[in-house]
Amino acid sequence: MVVSHPIANFHQASLLSLRVCCEIVVTPNLHLETIISWVTWFDKNLKESIEDTNCPEVPANEGIHDISTWAACNPGACIIQPCRSRQISEAQKASWAIARQQRATKKALLDNAVQEYLTQQTSKLEEIALNHSITVQRHNVLLHVKALEVNTGIQKMVKDDEQLQNLTQEALEQHVITLNEHRDTKIHGVRANNVAAAQDVLATTDRITKELTSLHDHTGIYAMLLVMRGHINNSIQSMWTTTDNSAEFWEDISGHQIVDIAHQYEQWACTQNQNLLEHDSLGSLCKQITKAISSGPKKITNKKHIVMNYHSYETAIIKTYGVCLVGWPEDVRFSNPSAIGTVAEAWKLRDVLCSGTCFWKKLSKSELDLFATELNAHCVAGKTI
Repeated sequence: MVVSHPIANFHQASLLSLRVCCEIVVTPNLHLETIISWVTWFDKNLKESIEDTNCPEVPANEGIHDISTWAACNPGACIIQPCRSRQISEAQKASWAIARQQRATKKALLDNAVQEYLTQQTSKLEEIALNHSITVQRHNVLLHVKALEVNTGIQKMVKDDEQLQNLTQEALEQHVITLNEHRDTKIHGVRANNVAAAQDVLATTDRITKELTSLHDHTGIYAMLLVMRGHINNSIQSMWTTTDNSAEFWEDISGHQIVDIAHQYEQWACTQNQNLLEHDSLGSLCKQITKAISSGPKKITNKKHIVMNYHSYETAIIKTYGVCLVGWPEDVRFSNPSAIGTVAEAWKLRDVLCSGTCFWKKLSKSELDLFATELNAHCVAGKTI
């Protein structure tokens, strides 16, 4: 639909004005008031038509943009073109079907042959290991032992070292323990000084930033990364990175800029003052578990004064507030976190709460009625709730 052209309105008003003037001339008996009203109306419409001549033609759908895909939202960006489909004739489809069936037959034969070979190889390796009283870890263990001495020519030196080739079972087991400790240190070890720690943080965050930026360009996701030092004496430079305009989120939602949020986050992190052992100690884990469990019912019911009751959980929590805790680990006794006796159990419960596997659920009216009926039946039967 297109708006009428103003020139056409001007011509229509001019013609209408001329026609009425002719009628006034040929109609001498008209009253003066009528003639004046007609002339005033003609003058008004003629002025409006002349003023509209400066307005350009405006399409009715102007301003509407295609935002159906991320590529459409960015018309000037380079696009990773997908593979285009081509028209396939029936003869080609039949030919490809035959070729596909032949490839499937060949693949099945090859898979069977490889599987047979692997079975024989596994049996032979197990036989060799049994005859010589060694495990399949021997090669990696010997490589690690020699790697502690030199960094070049390890493979050849291992083969040429008669002492390593003739290790006793006890010595081999000790080297296995040393190798596992070495791997654990590389994964969970701490940097020796603040300079090394700062360099590690800088290199890692730079790599993550590039990955997030690339992922944003490819998919249009929004992401935010805040990295803060965990102790006041650390020389780590606190930093943050965002994709697109994600930094405006804090200002739009909380009224604070991201730099203010980062400063508050850094202050909070420094006040924690916990090392790895303190963070994962039984007392710290129980504190985290208690906080995670206690906050659930309050968020779901919007009631701030709910106190978790483990002793009368069914009546004091489920029946009263209509919420229940789902996904509690079966091998962890349902009780107050302070009663958990081992760090392993506390770890397991903390992890399922943090991952969302264990969560609070609001019961529907039918679920709550069914639970109340079962609870009353247990009470009548004299069972302990």
